[in-house]
Amino acid sequence: MKSRLFLILGLALLAAGPAMTVRAWAAPPEAGPGDKVEEPDWLTKPDGAETLKYYPDIVSDRSISGSVVLNCLISDRGKVESCEIERESPYGLGFGDASIKLLKAKGWFKPRKINGKAVESEVKVPFSIESPTIGAEYVIFQPLFTRTPSFEDMLKAWPDGSDLPEQVVVLRCSLRSSGSVSKCISAGQAPGPFLDAARSLKGKFEARLTDKERQMYADADILISLRFVNPASVEGRSLAVKDPHWVTTLNADKVLAVYPQKAAEAGIRSGRGVADCLVAADGKLTDCKVAREKPSDMGFGASAVAIAQLMQMNPWTLKGRPVVGGRVRLPIDFNLADEPVQ
Repeated sequence: MKSRLFLILGLALLAAGPAMTVRAWAAPPEAGPGDKVEEPDWLTKPDGAETLKYYPDIVSDRSISGSVVLNCLISDRGKVESCEIERESPYGLGFGDASIKLLKAKGWFKPRKINGKAVESEVKVPFSIESPTIGAEYVIFQPLFTRTPSFEDMLKAWPDGSDLPEQVVVLRCSLRSSGSVSKCISAGQAPGPFLDAARSLKGKFEARLTDKERQMYADADILISLRFVNPASVEGRSLAVKDPHWVTTLNADKVLAVYPQKAAEAGIRSGRGVADCLVAADGKLTDCKVAREKPSDMGFGASAVAIAQLMQMNPWTLKGRPVVGGRVRLPIDFNLADEPVQ
């Protein structure tokens, strides 16, 4: 029976170098072929009463809940040794650090075992800290936008005379059915000049809403994180896009035909193309060019460009930064592999 080919496609955002994950700890031992593995699991998970004790002090509006995704190192005894924040919502209110403190103090796991021996392991831990008080019926944490402030807007809003390297402000605003926001207050404890700076930009935000959402979320509350970076710094002047929030990603079924025909006919079963693109006002990638490809002259760069033009990111990142007008480099890994014969 003949096997057919299918496409395995890897995607990562290339910001200032190769896309990779660098942990603050050494890699735990890996299992070999044929090893019996027991994966880690919760032994003691902090409950609601304990989480309230670790509610972040910097949150002035205590009707806000937080959700976090952590990558944690678990010891061979099941203790949470160290954690890094992968995602935090809302960003800038301390829910990530609070969750780490809580898990290191109260969380215990059944350790990973390889052939019956307990070993260190990495686990991805989704966690939430519930609000101690009741607030609005709807609070939108991760809004999609049709319009946001630009890099230039953020630079111009920086308070005169401030020598801070950066400052995060989290606004809690009322959402209008048009998608605009009003009545913005601070959800944290930002210094007055930065709160004024954030409020001055509220008119530049417009949320993307469907007709159904316009009815459902009219007069709902919306949380918007803004991370201001000192214009005197290299990062402050940079148009680099970091940690984008993708709203349209890759569908392998749609890009299967994009594998370079020249490479396939030459028997080349893997390659990488890197597309360099401009982020348009709606978050789509435009003006895409081939940055590099390997192997060369086999069409992987052109295929990467074709795929990149299908991508779209939210015009505002979860960490409170603009993306419109920035350039990104998108490395696409292509691999052809035989589908196992049934």
